[in-house]
Amino acid sequence: MTAAQQNQVQRAATAAGQSVEDFVRSAVLDAATDPFRDALERTVDTDTHRAAEDRIQHDYAG
Repeated sequence: MTAAQQNQVQRAATAAGQSVEDFVRSAVLDAATDPFRDALERTVDTDTHRAAEDRIQHDYAG
């Protein structure tokens, strides 16, 4: 992390009334359980799977 990023995290933690450690832990856990992130990952997995299926179909057609 750059010094500027560390300062930004420190300011955000202070504004939230938390220690840096608690603030970062909370942010990481929130990100890890974010339903929007989960939906995006499922979409990427689905698109990747479909692309692989398309390649297989084209291989047989060619």
